[in-house]
Amino acid sequence: MIMARARALSRLDVAVQPEPSKHEIAYREIRERIIDGRYGPGHRLVLSSIGRELDVSPVPVREAIRRLEAEGLVHFERNVGARVATLQDDEWEQLVEMLALLDGWAFAAAAPRVTAPDIAAAREFNRALRTAASAEQIEHAAVMLLHRRFHRVLYRCCGNRYVIESLDAIWDRIDASRVLATLYPSLRLATAVDEHDELLDRLERGEDDPAVLESCAREHNLNAIRTIRKTVGE
Repeated sequence: MIMARARALSRLDVAVQPEPSKHEIAYREIRERIIDGRYGPGHRLVLSSIGRELDVSPVPVREAIRRLEAEGLVHFERNVGARVATLQDDEWEQLVEMLALLDGWAFAAAAPRVTAPDIAAAREFNRALRTAASAEQIEHAAVMLLHRRFHRVLYRCCGNRYVIESLDAIWDRIDASRVLATLYPSLRLATAVDEHDELLDRLERGEDDPAVLESCAREHNLNAIRTIRKTVGE
């Protein structure tokens, strides 16, 4: 139910697109399977098997995997082949640190541009997250999808497409690693939703000190590392 609600809340525009090439079809399908966890970290990507599943030759599959390697979602091992990238403990923390830096800047830059409907959409995502946090059994995939959409509805207003693209790419790496998807919902979600409300309250009040706004958003993201590190280390 939560996953269905998360997808229904999406505000992404759908435009008519030309028929995709076989390479593009392979790229999109493999990428989606990595992001949603069907191909987990370390999963071996066998070109012939994937080609049969997608009804394409190994050539477009190979091209797609090379493209995913450039995005950091796949890596090649000698005498093994392509595998879904795996993040070590310090690597996922470094990734979240980068997220915190960029998202903090984007939040401050978005403040004068964000609209009432944007804030309303973020509030709705956060209400869904709060409901998920109180559920008897947390749907981890749905939580991470809602959490990502909460942040994106705000940072997409920052006015810098390169920052937006970079944040999208970081979120892709985070989703593919499955580290936060495994730990975040149960360890961090309950406090994160309160911090989300505080961030939105600042926007609604019209606070305009970029340094303060950036610091608040940055610390919110860094709290994920602090909470998980403290809890796992105990």
